[in-house]
Amino acid sequence: MMGWNGGMMNGFGLGMGFIGWLVQLSLFIAVIYLVVTLIKKLNHHSDTNKQGYVILKERFAQGEITEDEYKKMKKILDD
Repeated sequence: MMGWNGGMMNGFGLGMGFIGWLVQLSLFIAVIYLVVTLIKKLNHHSDTNKQGYVILKERFAQGEITEDEYKKMKKILDD
């Protein structure tokens, strides 16, 4: 029979338990980084679209572009 510290998976050694813990921590940090990066890209894209719509509406209101040009450009911004 094994005693208190006789088992291989007691969690106090510097063997695979420690390496596994480091791998899990690294993966967790990588997932958080990817999620944050994705959120930033999505927010930046939506901010850019909002600015584009404002400029497009202003140009149309001032008569700089025709209705057809407005519709084409709006369709491009929607994609």
